[in-house]
Amino acid sequence: MKIMDRIGLAAALFDEGEPEQGATAAREALDNAARVDSPRVATRLNTLLAAARPHGTAAVEKARTRAADFAASRPTAVAA
Repeated sequence: MKIMDRIGLAAALFDEGEPEQGATAAREALDNAARVDSPRVATRLNTLLAAARPHGTAAVEKARTRAADFAASRPTAVAA
């Protein structure tokens, strides 16, 4: 599965009230995203972070922290 799809899946799982499955998908997405340097991926992570916000489990918090760190360390796309 492509990185953007995996990020979208994680966000959808969070939105559907499946925080543990969302955290697993987020972890897989971040594992793959670490191998690419894409501003679009970093920007897309903001969607994942917003979807994860209402969930407070340890796995979700770990995924949120990792996603936020990843997004902060990468350049984001600039709208023209």
